[in-house]
Amino acid sequence: MAESIKARIKVGTNGTADVRAVITHPMIVEVRDPKTNAVTTAAHFIEEVVCTHKGETVFSADWGMAVSANPYLEFSFSGAASGESLTISWRDNKGNKDAVEFKVG
Repeated sequence: MAESIKARIKVGTNGTADVRAVITHPMIVEVRDPKTNAVTTAAHFIEEVVCTHKGETVFSADWGMAVSANPYLEFSFSGAASGESLTISWRDNKGNKDAVEFKVG
C-alpha cells in the first residue's frame, strides 16, 4: 500500500514534540435503505491509530464511523529530540493498515 500518512513533527527546546498528521482514508459511513433497512453502502473506516517513539506508545486512539474523511491528527508528547523517529500506524475495519516512520525535526 502506498504511504497514506503525511506528518510534520517539530520539537521545541523543552523536549516537547508537536505532531501534525493527515491520514488519507475515505472513512465511509454505513448507509441503510430506510424502507428495507438493508445496507446499501458498507462502512469503511479507521478503527485504531497508534503512534510510537522509542518503542513506547505516545498516542493511541480508537476511531469509528464518526471521524471525517482524510482525518487530521494533532498532539504533543514529551521526551523527544531532533533526529529521533516517530512511527504512526493505523488499521481499518477491513483489515487494511499502514505504518510510516517520520524523523523528528
